[in-house]
Amino acid sequence: MSAGLAPYLGAVAVIGAVAATWAARLASTARTTDTAVFAEPEPGVRYLRCDMPRCAHMTHPHRPQVDGTWVCSHCGDVKGDAL
Repeated sequence: MSAGLAPYLGAVAVIGAVAATWAARLASTARTTDTAVFAEPEPGVRYLRCDMPRCAHMTHPHRPQVDGTWVCSHCGDVKGDAL
């Protein structure tokens, strides 16, 4: 082995030690017990894509109305009965 490679091998060893230490610290802080809270949806509610820009065209719960339309629970926009 050439003497010119010694500094590079030393740098690789230091970087490897730093990476292993960093990975071990991150692994100890990872939480496996925290899970997302699940809530049962209301009866009759549909998750539909809202067409309003203020809802960013995301899927939000829509509640049914007597006349057959659906009202967005986020912005209050009304969708027709022909979804």
